[in-house]
Amino acid sequence: MAGRRLRTGKILFLILILCLAAAQANPKMAVVVDDVGYSLAEAKTLAALEYPLTFAVIPAQPYSTAAAAAIAASGRHAVLVHLPWTPLGNREAYPVRVESGYSAANIRYMLNKAFASVPQASGLNNHQGSILSADAAMMERFMSVLSERGGDLYFLDSNTTVNSRAQAAARRHSIPSARNDIFLDGVQTEEYIARRFAEAVSIARRRGSVVAICHSTRPATKRVLKKLLTQYNGQVDFVLLPEIIEMRER
Repeated sequence: MAGRRLRTGKILFLILILCLAAAQANPKMAVVVDDVGYSLAEAKTLAALEYPLTFAVIPAQPYSTAAAAAIAASGRHAVLVHLPWTPLGNREAYPVRVESGYSAANIRYMLNKAFASVPQASGLNNHQGSILSADAAMMERFMSVLSERGGDLYFLDSNTTVNSRAQAAARRHSIPSARNDIFLDGVQTEEYIARRFAEAVSIARRRGSVVAICHSTRPATKRVLKKLLTQYNGQVDFVLLPEIIEMRER
């Protein structure tokens, strides 16, 4: 009996230590850098940052494949396919995209082209897509086709509309997923981006994690990103998107 009590006491002590360690751990922040693929030099500059970042590469752009390769070669970043979906407003004629009304065969064809263009990608998020992501039937069709690829493929709902059905559909098809919590650089001033970054850190402190999106093509973002990563390093742990998804899935 005494031995059993001793073992029980040790187990409770270990549980207490683990709980205290979890309480003292820094919150996690995944910074996703969208719109990669237009400039190889830009991708290499961002890939040189010492903090882990998740890069979302638009397929079939002039430097999509080379940029993804440079990012992957760093050994510390993750790569996503940043797939254009039907947006509100003006539409660019992206050669690889998914539009409203596409059949499963059309979607499969576009996904094959997208991952061929960005072969290092371990996941996918949407570029624009406020119309498509709000279409429940299209989200079911898209996620059904995406799930066929199997493996450890994951999905990030860029959350361009409050009406998005994307993450819910991903979950129904057993695709590990997360939703973007905040856009950092909707206004291109360093002061605005700094405020949004601070807000993202505040979200992480409240919830334990945060996913934040910025854009590789925006000048103010490129000027201030390294400074902000350095400023908040230690207050949050910068991690790759799959780590946040794993935390949230648990």
